[in-house]
Amino acid sequence: MAFITLMAMFASPSVQAEGATADDKTVVFVCRHGVVNSQMAAAYFNKVAKERGLSFSAVSRGIDTYRSVPVRIQDGLALDGLEPANAPGALTPDEAGRASRILAFDAIPAERKGDASVTYWLGVPLGIDNYEAARDEIARRVDALVQTLAEQPK
Repeated sequence: MAFITLMAMFASPSVQAEGATADDKTVVFVCRHGVVNSQMAAAYFNKVAKERGLSFSAVSRGIDTYRSVPVRIQDGLALDGLEPANAPGALTPDEAGRASRILAFDAIPAERKGDASVTYWLGVPLGIDNYEAARDEIARRVDALVQTLAEQPK
């Protein structure tokens, strides 16, 4: 997908999921620290879901969380017309159990996911190392996810 097309897709403001808690309409993106790829995915997902009129929202979670989203990620999201989806936070088994979907970029310890099913998005570049490559791959996968969610019976 061309960079210009991606910029147009990222142009509108993001949906904030700051206070969101996982439920049957929440998609939880998880990466090791909850501040890079999962933030990128949740921010883009919220934008696309809103545009498609879906009642889903996304949050970013981590396993070994950091206190803040790196400036490189904040700047990349801002250039794409987005902002971090939420403050960094740790995935809990309760939240995992209530989520509609859990999509992880890194392994989630069993004690963090409880009985929840996890789909792993392997092979995505780390956004802090190559923001554009990570953004493009995340956007491709989120677009496919949103299409699947849109096709689900209500």
